[in-house]
Amino acid sequence: MDVLYLVRHGETEWNRQQRMQGRLDSRLTAAGRAHARAHAELLAREAVEHLFVSPLGRTRETADLILENCVVPVTFDDRLVERSNGAWEGLTIDEIAQRYPDEWAARMRDPFHHRPPDGESLPDVVARIAPFAAQIVRAPGSKLAIVSHGIAARAFLTHFLGLAPAQVDRVRQPNDVVYRLDFTAAAGGAVRCAHFRGGDGPHPGLFVRAPDQA
Repeated sequence: MDVLYLVRHGETEWNRQQRMQGRLDSRLTAAGRAHARAHAELLAREAVEHLFVSPLGRTRETADLILENCVVPVTFDDRLVERSNGAWEGLTIDEIAQRYPDEWAARMRDPFHHRPPDGESLPDVVARIAPFAAQIVRAPGSKLAIVSHGIAARAFLTHFLGLAPAQVDRVRQPNDVVYRLDFTAAAGGAVRCAHFRGGDGPHPGLFVRAPDQA
């Protein structure tokens, strides 16, 4: 593998409601379907050769739309599922803050290491995807794509780029953003990162929130 694309599923109904999904699911919105079709155009333009997809419903729906315009082999892998949010899944952010005030405060203090009740921390997800990451760099094909989730993508970025917790906290992947990791061009074994938004790009580096944004 020379280049890896990290694709997030299109916007879902629960994304719009700011409701924790984790291993649960909701359907793509009209905007989410447009995101998926824009991803398809980008991946076709970039000549991606294979999709590796989380088996959850929203990623399957996204992959189906991508395949309408980018006909490539698909492999589903359970290791690509989203971070488990345990007892918080199905609740809105406001509901979590009201029902679990101490836990939510702990998450705000240290989002990288915090583990929701009965859920996973981000290091847990990094450990889960690490064997898959080692496998995909040896996979046949020069341009491969992963269709997964916002936190799962942060885990891959952490693994491949060696991000520190403070850096990970600022990284974002809105539903219309695709990351491109280039394993060929950088010297000394480093990985070059760029991102596309709404098919526009590539823009160098990570997509990050401003310091004063939530």
